[in-house]
Amino acid sequence: MAFLRKWGLSILMLLVIIGTFSYGFYKRKKWNNDHVLLELKAIPVKNGWGYDILQNGHPWCHQDYIPAVSGYRVFRTKEDALAAGKIVYDKAIAGKLPDITEAEMRSKGIYIPPVDSTAKPPADQIVGVKKDSTKLK
Repeated sequence: MAFLRKWGLSILMLLVIIGTFSYGFYKRKKWNNDHVLLELKAIPVKNGWGYDILQNGHPWCHQDYIPAVSGYRVFRTKEDALAAGKIVYDKAIAGKLPDITEAEMRSKGIYIPPVDSTAKPPADQIVGVKKDSTKLK
């Protein structure tokens, strides 16, 4: 009984402090799980522009060519890339499927260059079949 009289208030204050900090960490973690920070950035690519959408600072959507159109075509200006990215960004914020169509881009005044058969993606983005170097004898 003498122990509680001597140390009781100190132990009680320590428990209150630990409980307060624990509750604060719990609420912060819950808030971070419920809220996502999305950020739209224009990125320079070969012969034009693209965009990145970052989720909490990590890449979520990397678009280095114009989506929804055939061929490898890049945005002519930084503003066009950001306008297209804004369409995808707004859909993601609204909880919709973050896709984009050519009609949506044209309605926003985004320039889509004509198909150029000579334009090729950078070598690190070419998807192809590996040629087998072994020959049958």
